[in-house]
Amino acid sequence: MIKKILALFLFWRLSLFFISFLAVIFIPSFGGSFPYYNVVLQTTNLPSWIWGFGNFDGVHYLRIAQNGYDAQFSQAFFPLFPLLIRLLNLFPKNLALNTEIYVDPSFFFTGIVLPNIIFLLGLILFYKLIRVDFSTKIAFGSLILLLSFPTSFYFGAVYTESLFLLLVLGAFYFIRKGNFLAAGVLSALASATRVLGLLLLPVVLVEFFLKIKKGEINLKSSQLAKAMIGILIAPFGTLLYMMYLRLNFDSPLYFLSSQPAFGAQRSENLIFLPQVIYRYLKIFMTVPMQSQLFFNAALEFYFTIVILLYLLFFVKKLRISYLIFILGSLIVPTLTGTLSSMPRYSLMAFLLLPYVVQSLKRYYLLLVGFFIIIGTILVSLFTRGYWVA
Repeated sequence: MIKKILALFLFWRLSLFFISFLAVIFIPSFGGSFPYYNVVLQTTNLPSWIWGFGNFDGVHYLRIAQNGYDAQFSQAFFPLFPLLIRLLNLFPKNLALNTEIYVDPSFFFTGIVLPNIIFLLGLILFYKLIRVDFSTKIAFGSLILLLSFPTSFYFGAVYTESLFLLLVLGAFYFIRKGNFLAAGVLSALASATRVLGLLLLPVVLVEFFLKIKKGEINLKSSQLAKAMIGILIAPFGTLLYMMYLRLNFDSPLYFLSSQPAFGAQRSENLIFLPQVIYRYLKIFMTVPMQSQLFFNAALEFYFTIVILLYLLFFVKKLRISYLIFILGSLIVPTLTGTLSSMPRYSLMAFLLLPYVVQSLKRYYLLLVGFFIIIGTILVSLFTRGYWVA
């Protein structure tokens, strides 16, 4: 099965490059949509259909990997991913480059290779996790659905998606196997990757109490002590980052207060989903349909509502821990008052995929075809410098 997963991954990766290559021919570049288009990624001397996978947030991660948190508001991006890029950067550096302005190409090479290797490992782990509850056929179908998901290209970009996926999958896998200490370690690493990693704390707690209720954990053994340690360390990634922000920037919640600097009318105050939906309905009624703002709003609204409807449809079949993680992954980002980036955040609803495959049976391939069409459009726009998610 590993050979099949590897073949699927290689086909997916090469397809993304091919689509991006064609996008250069058919879609004009929109370099002005983010500030580093002409001063950072072009220093790689690679064609845009390759370095385009380092667009937008990717530039911030590369700059943090190279220079640390020297730029104002860069604290919005959690540290583990750029730290790994820095530690694993074995490519030769351009010593003549002005690194105060440019990102050394070596960081881009590491930043693009690393997520792809991690994602391949994530696919293998995803298959193993799904096999705990489902047949080989459904597990393999879930892999295909994940790879064809319209925003799956973020798993192969200079973004945290692949690392976060691997850590979350590992946490869930070890939870299902009863190893709460390993699950706690991976949860801590996930919470150092994205704030949504904190959702794994209630996941670990719920599964812990379920296993106690079923008598699967011996209350008088070392198994209980290890489980308690796992639970205690689960949020440590975020807590340590908050300590760092407190010591260096005098603000432990700087990662939250930095959010409005990145546009999309993000708010530091909590705004609940009904208010956000009302805002989007106003956008649809007042913004011209041919504008990019309308397109982005429609895309964000569609992904949010459709995934929530899928979640509602399968809510009775889902494990409570799966439900907590998926629902939290969808709702928490909207608390900033926007659905911006929801097409990307919806990737974290991957635990729904086996239920979708099971319910659609062989007709799920129609959904795969639809996903591929939408995904082709989105990866083309993203690599040409248009904001997608």
